[in-house]
Amino acid sequence: MLPLKRFFLLWLSTALTLWIVDGLLDGLSFSDPESLLLASLVLAVFNLTLKPLLLLIALPLTLFSFGLALPLFNGLVLLGVAKMVPGFQIAGFWMGVLCALAISLVGALVSMATGQVRVWGRVGRLDHRVIDGEFKEKKSDQDQLPR
Repeated sequence: MLPLKRFFLLWLSTALTLWIVDGLLDGLSFSDPESLLLASLVLAVFNLTLKPLLLLIALPLTLFSFGLALPLFNGLVLLGVAKMVPGFQIAGFWMGVLCALAISLVGALVSMATGQVRVWGRVGRLDHRVIDGEFKEKKSDQDQLPR
């Protein structure tokens, strides 16, 4: 896929994700559709450029906290985008972390639905056996002992 087309799809899926999370949570709001599109553009650019660098710098803290610091970094990035884009508001740090978690979840679902990410997995084979309608009583241990 061409890089420009891929970025455009990322931008649209980010906009769709932000729109869905805006409907789900009260702490995230946009004043108009233009601020939604601009915020999704800035967030897509941040996710492609700045976020990998931040994750690399914060790798020791992430490993030390067993990954629990990642939602905090995502919330900080989202708050940074909210400060940069006029008309995009988030009600506090913890709401930013909650919105970042919701954006991650909804974004994964949107990516799977649009085919940007393929879900690979293997379902084990189920063994279907026909069971007779008769029930037999289990013999007690004393009945099974040799006499």
